Amino acid sequence: MPQDTTPPLTPELYLEVQQFYAGHMHAVDSGDFETWAVGFTEDGVFVSNGFPEPLAGRAAIDAVTRKGAAARAERGATHRHVLTNLDLRPLTEHTVSARSYVLVVESVAGAGAALYASTLCEDRLVRQDGTWRVAERRVTRDDLPAVDSGDRR
Repeated sequence: MPQDTTPPLTPELYLEVQQFYAGHMHAVDSGDFETWAVGFTEDGVFVSNGFPEPLAGRAAIDAVTRKGAAARAERGATHRHVLTNLDLRPLTEHTVSARSYVLVVESVAGAGAALYASTLCEDRLVRQDGTWRVAERRVTRDDLPAVDSGDRR
């Protein structure tokens, strides 16, 4: 009988990945796009039913993020990404599968705050240079038609 070699999910690993996400989401929300982009591998892929096509590579992810932030700034809008229900599955010593819900709250100056989007975020994270990075991200907005989910667990 083959022996399961999947590493266990430890409290230390969970906290480490949770801290990665906290910094990653704070970076994009505060306009620290360099830190946000470095949170992806150089060849990272970002697929979303909110994008016309997949984004391939850190530079493409960074460019689209900056463009979206500029459009929000013109409207006086701020986004806050609230990550919840983080479910981790270690795949190897240096790779984890992560699923979470990410609520995007939009605040417009003088108009208050409202839920902008409810999403399912599915990531494959890899440890590079002692830190976690997103190798593949699939974001499914609940209010848009789904794309092929291709469960990678």
